[in-house]
Amino acid sequence: MTSTDTAEQGAAVRSWLGIPYATADRFGSPTVVPFDPDLPYDQKGPAPLQAGDTSWLEADNGFSEECLNLNVWAPVDAGDKPLPVIVYVFGGGWILGANTQTTSNASGLAVTGRAIGVSLNYRLGPFGWLSLSQYGGALAEATNLGLQDIIAALQWVRDNIARFGGDPNNVTVTGHSAGAFSALSLLAAPSAEGLYHRLAAFSGMPSRQVPAWGAEERAHAVLTALGLQDDPEQILTVDADLLAETMAKSQSSDPGAAHGVDNDVIAIVDDRAQPNGVLTDHPMHVLESGRHRELDILFSSTTHETDYWVLHRTEDFDPGSIDALIAEFANRNRIPRSRARKVIAAYDVDGRKPVEVRGALLTDFSFTLPQTRGALAHAAAGGNAHLLSIGPVEGAHAVHGTEMYGIVGQTRPGASAAQIVRDTFVRDALLALASGDTGALWEPVTTVPAAEGIGDMPYDAATHAEEVVETLSGVNRP
Repeated sequence: MTSTDTAEQGAAVRSWLGIPYATADRFGSPTVVPFDPDLPYDQKGPAPLQAGDTSWLEADNGFSEECLNLNVWAPVDAGDKPLPVIVYVFGGGWILGANTQTTSNASGLAVTGRAIGVSLNYRLGPFGWLSLSQYGGALAEATNLGLQDIIAALQWVRDNIARFGGDPNNVTVTGHSAGAFSALSLLAAPSAEGLYHRLAAFSGMPSRQVPAWGAEERAHAVLTALGLQDDPEQILTVDADLLAETMAKSQSSDPGAAHGVDNDVIAIVDDRAQPNGVLTDHPMHVLESGRHRELDILFSSTTHETDYWVLHRTEDFDPGSIDALIAEFANRNRIPRSRARKVIAAYDVDGRKPVEVRGALLTDFSFTLPQTRGALAHAAAGGNAHLLSIGPVEGAHAVHGTEMYGIVGQTRPGASAAQIVRDTFVRDALLALASGDTGALWEPVTTVPAAEGIGDMPYDAATHAEEVVETLSGVNRP
């Protein structure tokens, strides 16, 4: 087995890049492949094929449908005792991202000498998340394929990580955004049983599942756009770039549309009633049931998750008026208008503009609420849950993605001293969780949502979480 030495602050780190962990035909389930110790693994593997601007992904070896590879980083001097393993799943709305970018570079975890870092690729857009199993035939396996990829990568880790100094019986799966939603969906996937031992979800919750009917409508829309609605199997031969672009165009242009009952964007599909479904339940129900009470789980979000769109895509995000926001919230979540009005009144304060009200509402409805409900449910069932709220610091507003460098132990170029302190806290919290040293963390959730705030917090994290649960009591979060 060979590797390349990397110069990092702290422990010297060895890296193995672009390791194939599985193969898969288009719209087929992945098959795990063995590790070949005789290859150099000194270059990044191809990134997942995707539409849109990809310049930020640092994809040195391009993009491909054949993207099922992972990277491993390990301390050179790891000692004799196997180290905890942290597997990072990148985010990007299930349509963007790669394990090639700096914010997927888990060498920052290995450099501490406390863990083995792994970063994986999974299929994106139509290749990983277009539900086609209902058509049968050659498409029968095509449901939650991206999640199947993640599970295949965890199988590879179980079978091979000891070679790199990792403990296959101590695997923490973490991720940001879509990666975190995907990590928590493992709770409801029988094929993932025994492959992970802790979860850390950053800005992704036990929620946001696309109903089966919505997934089938999305598939029908894509097939119709390609002229294949009467012969779905022809999608197997469609040009890959055209397929990615067609699916991207089928997504809602409203950045606030992703979290309602009528989910018209791609995400994890509630496929338990679909042919060859990967899931057998909803992750929130699993937490409530206590079936995974043995897991330590860290739930984390930022104080201003959706303000990126408030600040940078205001025209797209602005509801126009409070009345329009009330109608949207009622219709999208199937609640009475009078109930929606009461909820929004709690956010229509301090002279906020309608777009700012929408930002505050969707930050809490889409992130704070489901993470708090999930932590409370896990604790009530006998599990160990920790809540984290990440606030702004100098040079880094606490919008969606602000903590991505910290999760993998990297430093954002030009980061302020305060951001470095905050991001180091995030890294060390993840390392403490992965090592089983939860005593080094803050108080766990009990019958009330104890929570830790880091950064320049605009409120007490625990008090705010409790208030959000009360404000949105009885409102279903799909």
